[in-house]
Amino acid sequence: MNVKTVEGRSIQAALAEARRTLGDEVVLLDSVPARDDRPARVTVMLDAAPAEATPERRRSVGHAAPTRQAASAAAPSGRRTTNRRTAQTAGGRGEQVSDGTGGLVDVMEDSPIDVQGLAERMRQLTASARRTRDPARGDLFPKTGAAANDSPPPSPSADLEALLESQLRVLHDRLETMERRFGGAVIGAGHRWAAHPLYGQLLERGMAASTLTKVFDQLAEHGYDPQTDQEKLQWALAQELLRRLQHTAPSKQTTGTQLLVGPSGSGKTSLLLKLALHPQFFARRQPAVIVIEPDPARESLHHSPLELFRRHGLPAQSVQTEDEMREALRRVQSFDQVLIDTPPLPVRPADARRMMQRLRRFVAPILPLHVQLVFNATRALDEFPPDVLTRLPLAPDALALTHLDEVLGWGRVAEWLLQFDLPVQHLTEGPHVPDSVRAFSPTWFVQSLLNL
Repeated sequence: MNVKTVEGRSIQAALAEARRTLGDEVVLLDSVPARDDRPARVTVMLDAAPAEATPERRRSVGHAAPTRQAASAAAPSGRRTTNRRTAQTAGGRGEQVSDGTGGLVDVMEDSPIDVQGLAERMRQLTASARRTRDPARGDLFPKTGAAANDSPPPSPSADLEALLESQLRVLHDRLETMERRFGGAVIGAGHRWAAHPLYGQLLERGMAASTLTKVFDQLAEHGYDPQTDQEKLQWALAQELLRRLQHTAPSKQTTGTQLLVGPSGSGKTSLLLKLALHPQFFARRQPAVIVIEPDPARESLHHSPLELFRRHGLPAQSVQTEDEMREALRRVQSFDQVLIDTPPLPVRPADARRMMQRLRRFVAPILPLHVQLVFNATRALDEFPPDVLTRLPLAPDALALTHLDEVLGWGRVAEWLLQFDLPVQHLTEGPHVPDSVRAFSPTWFVQSLLNL
């Protein structure tokens, strides 16, 4: 399978050029319409074997195929071979890396490998190896078997093999990153909406092709097709996404003690501070803060935020045992609102369950209790599958999203919210205390996702 990118005056022209040069069997994966002075671009997949390529197709691929063949011949047994070539892109220096199937995919790297220097070093080592021994024509590495037992003097081929090993290891790591981004894009490759700009726009922003296929099929059932006026289709798409995200609407009733849990770096302490000081949230009442410290039986580098809360004028106390928790609860009985901060939630499911069991014992006397699971929208949701959260001893009542201003692909956040059957209570956009916190709104989120 080869993946190619072709440009043209429009998506249709680029697709026609791809079929002319690569054959009618190409499958459309992605499309980007022309904008300003930038041409339209389509990404297609070709299942034909490289050996069966037509002369036109070989001319369109250029010299990339021999490079792939050379890298494949030189790769050690059992290791996936990749190759790349540098290219100048509009955003700066880029490169094209093999997708593992013979195609090349563009990626951006901060520290590109010196490919020309690597090729020159390969030629020198190969020439030196041929001068020191007389291999069969086309051999690159020393022979195995009886000849290998003669213990010949060290050959430059060993240096060449080590050089290729190190470079292939770097390219293998980069390829794994690309494969994660590629994800399920092939699922929707043959879908009739795949060439539509709205489909490509949401795909670029991180939504899965399988999700988009279901959404656009639903629009088709309501009488819409790819030729529908784009503005009308965009609003219909917004209504369908809003219908699917309706469960994320925040709960109107958030009375009772608020318990915030979340992994390290989720921003739950910052969120709690903003909620306690913001006039539209808990600052209207008289709040007090309880900080549950990590289990003393376990080593921890946790830094207590107790002084942070006190610096902002909030009555705060820390507890480390259940007895201390009962004493703390007696001291805050006169306060209108109690907010509880917790240690970082471990990523490993077994450790997370153990910690939540401990928290459940601490908050057992508290009724009503509202548990918010706080996530850093830039990364942490990938680490906590929904099925793990549903089996936690202390089940969350709602989600809270932080660092949303740092997320470029809001489609990834939409995918997470579709998986978690929980309302989203709060979100933060920025570090400012307390102004960067707001109540979540699915309508606002969908409009921002679609740039409405």
